[in-house]
Amino acid sequence: MMTVWRLRDGADRRIRSGHPWVFSNELLVSPKGHPPGAPVELQDVKGQFVARGYGNPHSLIAFRALTFNPQDSNPTGFDFLHNKILNSWSVRKATGFRGSFRLAFGESDYIPGLVLDYYVVDQKGKRAQVFVAQLVTAGMDQALQDVEGFFKGLVTKAIEAGYSKFTWDETAVVIRNDVGVRKLEGLSNNEARVVKDLPEFNLSHIEILLNAAADEGVIKMSCDLRDGQKTGFFLDQTHNIHLAIALFKNWAKQQNTKFIRVVDLCCYVGHWSTQITRALKAEGFEVEVNLVDISKTALAFAKENAEREGATVVVHEMDVSKDLGNIATQQFDIVIADPPAFIKAKKDIHVGKAAYIKMNTHAFRMAKKNAFVASCSCSGLLEEEEFRDAIRKAALRNNSELRSVLRGGHAADHPTLMQFPEGFYLKMYVHYVP
Repeated sequence: MMTVWRLRDGADRRIRSGHPWVFSNELLVSPKGHPPGAPVELQDVKGQFVARGYGNPHSLIAFRALTFNPQDSNPTGFDFLHNKILNSWSVRKATGFRGSFRLAFGESDYIPGLVLDYYVVDQKGKRAQVFVAQLVTAGMDQALQDVEGFFKGLVTKAIEAGYSKFTWDETAVVIRNDVGVRKLEGLSNNEARVVKDLPEFNLSHIEILLNAAADEGVIKMSCDLRDGQKTGFFLDQTHNIHLAIALFKNWAKQQNTKFIRVVDLCCYVGHWSTQITRALKAEGFEVEVNLVDISKTALAFAKENAEREGATVVVHEMDVSKDLGNIATQQFDIVIADPPAFIKAKKDIHVGKAAYIKMNTHAFRMAKKNAFVASCSCSGLLEEEEFRDAIRKAALRNNSELRSVLRGGHAADHPTLMQFPEGFYLKMYVHYVP
C-alpha cells in the first residue's frame, strides 16, 4: 500500500500547474518517519489525487512527482522508468543527436533525481556504448538499487525500439554518486563505481563520438568516463558551440589572414576549441589554440583532442580565477570564457557574480579588434539579467564598444520545462569586438 500525503489547503496550485516539487511546509502533516525515497501518492486537502512520486522527510523538497496520471500505479518501477527514458531518447533522436548526448535530464525529462549521459565510444576502431548515471535523490537511489538489472533491461528495450544496436555485452555502466547535491537528500557521496565494464576498453582514457558542429559527421573527444569531472564530459554546450561556429566561419571567410588564434579559458577537455579547430581547418585556416585550465589531466586530454583536428596547441596550466599570467597580455581572434559554476549556493551569488565580471573583463582585454568573445555561465542561481549585468560591467571596464550578436542556451538534450524554471541554468552570449 503506497503512503498517502496530503497538501495544505491552497498548497496544490504550483504542482497542479505541472511543477514537480512540493516543499515540506506545504504538507498537511509532517513527513517525519517516512523512509527516505519511498513511493508516495500526493492528494489535496480534500483527498483528491494530485500526483505520484517519492518522498524524503530529510529534504526541504519533501516530494518529487514522477507522474500526474492516476493510472500509473508504480512510478518507481523499472517498466515505468524505462518508458520515461525511452521517451526522452526519442526526443534526442528527433532533434538530430547521433553519437553521445544527455539521455535523461532529471525533472526536465520528468525523471527527477536521475541524470543520465549516453556515450558512444570508440577504441581502436571498435565501438560500444556507455551509460554514466548520477542518482541525486533518495527516491532514485532507492528505485535503482538493482542498477545492473535496470540497465540490462533498458538496453534490451532500446534495441527493440530501434534506438541502439549495442547489446549488453557491448555496454558499460558507470555510477557517479560523487556529487555534493546528494548531501541535501541525506545521502553520502560515493566514489565512482563501474557496475558493468568493457574489458577491451579503457574507460579512463576513451574516445567518445558526438555531433560535429561544422558538418554532418561526428567528432572524437578523448576523456575519462570513470573519474572525470561530472560524468566525464560536459555535453551541455553542444548547441551553443554549433551556433557560435556558424558565426566564426562566416567571419573567417572575410579575413585577409589564414591564421586564427583561439584561447579557451577553463577548457576542461577542449570541446569548444576542438570543434572550432575542425570548422576552421575545413575552410583552409591554420588554427593556434591556447588551452587554459587548472587541471593537468584535463589539459592533456584537451591537447590530444585539438591536435587530432589539426590545431597548433599551446598549454597554460593555471587557475583562471586567480592568475592569467602572461597570457592576459596576448591578443586573440576568438576568446572562449566558459568557466565552471561560480555559484553553488545562494550565499555565493555576490562573490560569484564578481568572478564572472573578472573573467569577462580579462576575456575582453584578450580580444583583438574585429574579434569574438563567447561568455558563458552554468550557474543556475545567477539570473540571466544578472549575468548580462556582469558582462556589461566587464565591457565598461575595457571601454569596449562590443555588440552581443548571439544568444544561446540549452540544447535539445538538456531540455527545459516552462513550468519548471529551476531547470533553466545555461546562458551564453557571443560578442563582437569591432
